[in-house]
Amino acid sequence: MPTAGDVAPQLLGRLCGDLRQLREQAGGPSLRQLAAEVGLGKSQLGAILAGRIGRLPDWRVIRALVAGCLAHAREHGRAALVSREFGVEEFWRRRHTVVEHLLGEAALSAPAERAPAGAARAGADAPHPGERVTPRGLPPRVRGFVGRDAELATLTAAAGPVVITGPAGVGKTSLAVAWAHDATPRFPDGQLYIDLRGFEPSGAVMTPDEAVRGFLAALGVPPDRVPAQPDARVALYRSLLADRAVLVLLDNARDADQVRPLLPAGPRCLAVVTSRSRLAGLVVAHGAQVLNLCLLSAEEAVELLAVRIGQPRLRAEPGAAAQLAGACARLPLALSIVACRAALQPTLPLRELAAELCEGSGELDALRTGDGSTDLRAVFSWSFRALDAGAARLLRLLGLTASGDIGVRAITCLAGTAGRTAGRVLAELVDAGLLSEHRPGRYLLHDLVRAYAAELSRELDPGEQRQARHRLLDHYLHTAHRAAGLMHPPFCDITPAPPVPGAAAADLADDAAAAAWFDAEHPVLLAEVRRAADDGFGRHAWQLAWALSGYLDRRAHWAEWHETQELVLLAASHDGDLAGQAHAHRDLARACSRLGRHDESYGHLKQALDAFTDLGDMDGLAQTLLNLGQSLERSSRHREALEQSRRALELFTASGNTAGQAYTLNAVGWQLGLLGEYREAVSHCKRALDRLRRVGDSQGVTDTLDSLGYAHHHLGEFTTAVTYYGRALAMFREAGDRFGAASTLQNLADSHAALGDGAAARDALQEAWTILDRVGHDHAQLVRARLDGAA
Repeated sequence: MPTAGDVAPQLLGRLCGDLRQLREQAGGPSLRQLAAEVGLGKSQLGAILAGRIGRLPDWRVIRALVAGCLAHAREHGRAALVSREFGVEEFWRRRHTVVEHLLGEAALSAPAERAPAGAARAGADAPHPGERVTPRGLPPRVRGFVGRDAELATLTAAAGPVVITGPAGVGKTSLAVAWAHDATPRFPDGQLYIDLRGFEPSGAVMTPDEAVRGFLAALGVPPDRVPAQPDARVALYRSLLADRAVLVLLDNARDADQVRPLLPAGPRCLAVVTSRSRLAGLVVAHGAQVLNLCLLSAEEAVELLAVRIGQPRLRAEPGAAAQLAGACARLPLALSIVACRAALQPTLPLRELAAELCEGSGELDALRTGDGSTDLRAVFSWSFRALDAGAARLLRLLGLTASGDIGVRAITCLAGTAGRTAGRVLAELVDAGLLSEHRPGRYLLHDLVRAYAAELSRELDPGEQRQARHRLLDHYLHTAHRAAGLMHPPFCDITPAPPVPGAAAADLADDAAAAAWFDAEHPVLLAEVRRAADDGFGRHAWQLAWALSGYLDRRAHWAEWHETQELVLLAASHDGDLAGQAHAHRDLARACSRLGRHDESYGHLKQALDAFTDLGDMDGLAQTLLNLGQSLERSSRHREALEQSRRALELFTASGNTAGQAYTLNAVGWQLGLLGEYREAVSHCKRALDRLRRVGDSQGVTDTLDSLGYAHHHLGEFTTAVTYYGRALAMFREAGDRFGAASTLQNLADSHAALGDGAAARDALQEAWTILDRVGHDHAQLVRARLDGAA
C-alpha cells in the first residue's frame, strides 16, 4: 500500500504542473513579472513551475503566483481561456493543504537516523581509524520558526558559500538551523556545526584552529592522529571532506579571517555562515553569496507569537498580538522574549505587557531575561564593545535623533565630521549589524537598537549632546528653508540664524530636487519638530514647521500639518516668541481652512494679523490677508474674499514684494471669476501669469492656468478652457499636488461635457474621485454623486 512518503512527492509534482498550465493558459506572464509579485527570484520561481522542488512552497507564494497569472489573463483578454477551477482560490488552497498534510505525515513516519558508533554514551572510545563517521552536529530546530520562505529558497538554490547577515536578534541562527534540518537529505555524509562566539560578551572568540580541532574530532579523527601544525590540521580537515557531501554551519562569525580556514573544498559540500558582519572578504575571495536578513513581516511576527503563546490566549485579547509585534519592532529575539514572559505569567494580560513595552524608556528593561545570551540589551552590547571609538561615538549620537531614518549629510552634521570619515564609521556600524543602508545614502536604525543607542547617548556630556542636536537641526532647517523657496518663492520669508560650525544645508539644484528631498525627509522632519519643541529648541521648531507648510499643504497632509502647527504654537507661546506665534497662527489657520474648520481658521488669522501688526511686518500682514481671502472663499463668501485679496495686493505693491504681487493678482482674478466678472478675471490672471513666470513661481503658474481655464469656460470658450486645464493638470501631477490635480480634473470634466465629450468627462471625474477618496476629502462624495448621475 502506498505511504504518505510515496504519494506526497507525486501530488507536489502535479501541483507544480497545474501552476505551469495556469501560466500557459494566462498567456505566459514573464518570470520576471511573476517573481516580482510573488517576492521570489526568477530561478526560484522557475524551479517551482518546473517541479524541481522537494519542499512545498508557502501558501502565500502559491496564492500570489495564481493571482499574478489571473491578473495577466484579464489584462490580455485571456480570462475565458483559463480553466474554471484554476480561477477559484479554494481549489488551490485545498490542493496545497493536502500536499502539506501528506508531507508532514511522511516526515513523522521517516525512520530516525542511527547515531554513529561510539557516540551513544559519554566517554565512549574513539572510532577505529578506518571507520568513516557521519557527524550529526546540528542544534535542535528552534520552536516556532516562521516565515523566511524566500530566504529558505535562496539557501536551497545556493551552490557556494552563503553568509547570512543582519542585526542582532533578527533570527540568523534560527534560519540557518531550520534550513539545515530540512536539507539533511542533500548532505548524507553529515552536518558540522560550531558556534564561533564572534560576539561573545567575555571576548572569548573561538580561534579557527579550535574550530578545526572540533571538526576533526566530530569526523572521527583520534587525538593521536591530529597533526601538530595548524596548516596540516586544516589540510586534513579539507581532505576528509573532499569526497563527501557535508554541510558546514559556521554560526556567529566575527570576521572573514575566522571563517576562511573552515571553508570546505569538496564540490558536494556547502558552508553556511551567520554573522552580524557582512564578511566582505568572503564575498571577494570566495564568491560567497550574502543573504541580508530583515525583520519579520507583521503577519509573521503575529504568527510567531501565536506558536509560542498559543492561539486561545491571543484570541481572548483581540489585537494584543499586533500590539506586541509592533512593540517588539518585529524582531524575532524580542518576540521570543515577550512570548517567554507571557508563558511564565499566564495571568498577565497581553495588553499590559504591550503597554509596558511601549513606555519608551522601559523598552529594553521589559525585554530582560536574566540570561546574557538572550537579554536584548546584553546582546546589543556585544556588538557595541567591538566598535572602534569613532563608531561607538556615532552610535551614541544617533541615539539623540528623533527618527531612526537618516541621510548621510545629516549624519555628518550630527557628528560634526567630514564626509569621508563618516563613510568609514558608517560602514563599520553597518558591518556590525547595528545600522542598515536601506536606500543609497540613507541609513536605518532598528527601533530597539535606537532605544539602546538612546541609553548610550546619556553617557555623553550634556554640552556635547546639545551641540550635536543644534548641528542636526541647523542642517534640517537650512535645507528645508532652501527647499521651500525653490518650490514656491515666499512672500513673507523668515530668517534662520546662520548654521553653527559643522552644520550645513544639503545642495538642492531646483524645485524637483527640493520636492524629492521633502518626500524623503518629511516624516523625519515632523519627528524632529516635535523633539525640538520638547528639547528647548523652540525657534528651530516653528521655523522648521514654517518651511514644511507648503509641502504639507500641496501633498494634502493636512491633519499632520494641523497637529504640527498646534505644537509649535505652544512652544512659541511658551518662549514668548511673537514672530513664531504670528507665523504659527497663520499656518494653523491655513490648515484649519483645508480641514473645513473655518471658524477656527478665522480666529487664528485674527491673532496672526494682530501679531504681524505689532511686529510691523507688512509682508506678513499682507500674506495673512491673502490667506484670509482664501478662507472666506472656501466659505463661499466671495465678495469679502475679493476685498481681503485686494488689500493684500495693495500692501505687497507698497512694499515692492514682486512675488507677493504676482501671486495675489491671480487670487484677485480667481475671485473675480467666482463673482461672474470673467473678462476682468482673464485680464488679472494673464498679468499674474507673466509676472509669476518672471519670478520663477511654478506653483503660482499652475494655479493661474487653472484660474484661466475657469474664466474661459464660463465665457463659453470651452476648447481654450480645456487647453489651460490640461496644462495646469500636467503641472499639478508633476509637482505631486494631489488636491490641486483633483480640483482641476473636476473643472476639466465640465469643459469636456460642454464640448459633448462625455467619455473624457467621466474619465476626469473618475480620476478626481480616486484622488479625493484616497486623501479622505469630503468632496469625494460630491464627485461620486456626479459620476453616478452621469452613468
